[in-house]
Amino acid sequence: MKSKRPLKLTLLAVIYLIMGLTCMSLMPVPSVAITLKVGTGPVGGNWFPLGAVLSTIVNEKVEGVRAAPTLGGGTSNMKALNAGTQDFSLTIGMTNANAWEGKPPFKKKYRNIRSAFNTYINIFHVYTTVKTGIKKFEDLKGKKMSPGKKGFTGEVLTRFVLKEYGMSYKDFANVVLVGYSEGGMLMKDKHLDAYSLITMPPSAAFVELDAFTPVYIFSASPEVIDRMIEKYSGLTKIQIPGGIYRGRPEPLDTFGTPCVFATRKDLPVDVIYGVTKAFWENYKRSWKVNPNFKDYIKPENALSGLATPLHPGAYKYYKEAGYKIPKKLMPID
Repeated sequence: MKSKRPLKLTLLAVIYLIMGLTCMSLMPVPSVAITLKVGTGPVGGNWFPLGAVLSTIVNEKVEGVRAAPTLGGGTSNMKALNAGTQDFSLTIGMTNANAWEGKPPFKKKYRNIRSAFNTYINIFHVYTTVKTGIKKFEDLKGKKMSPGKKGFTGEVLTRFVLKEYGMSYKDFANVVLVGYSEGGMLMKDKHLDAYSLITMPPSAAFVELDAFTPVYIFSASPEVIDRMIEKYSGLTKIQIPGGIYRGRPEPLDTFGTPCVFATRKDLPVDVIYGVTKAFWENYKRSWKVNPNFKDYIKPENALSGLATPLHPGAYKYYKEAGYKIPKKLMPID
């Protein structure tokens, strides 16, 4: 007669398995209440890695919230936020102000956007190589030029600067609308003479180019810089130290604008409170993106350069933390 022990053991195993699965199903499982699309910039600049750092902090520190960076640009991010296709996005102070007021390049007032916090200064400059002999905007006539991707803040700002010189894209032999990495590669292969952008140097794409051939950077003339600051809110004078790139040992006087995180007004208060709090409790992690960030990304600069009212969630954090909040940033929701 065959033993029934193996059968009993099998039945017991099945029973224990069912009991285990039942217990697991009754255990609380962490849930994700919301997933944030974090609008950043093109690969090769500071925005994508900064957005990735923020997303990592959120994923680790904010319960029930997930975040993931997505490619974008200062202008396009404002359009995406207002349309509801992004949730927490980078832009620059000038673009943020123009979107809120409905000034060019925006055709209407974007009133679905709210401020969260400032980070660092984005700086306007133009890359070329020493071999091109290009040293100023007038030298760009007849050359192969890229102002970045269409609709991105750097591209819009380049058009504004060209207008001050009485120039347009028609003055170039060719205009290529590509991101930082593509621009650096095209310059390396001599398919591009110059690339304008707004970012804090060093830029990884052009550090790589500088290792191949000395890179030279320049900006607008002092007179044009003054006119730009007078005409467009959110711009300020700033200097790029010399020696960042081999072809430019001397400092460069130029202009820049605060780089800020904005969000949508309809996102829950507790979510934006959690994101803001988590970032400022872990802000030093952002310094790994760019060594110069340590001079700018600090709690005392959190509200500098913001142009639109705070999201109630961000306001809640700053009020608890004892910040003095300017009247123009008070929530309106």
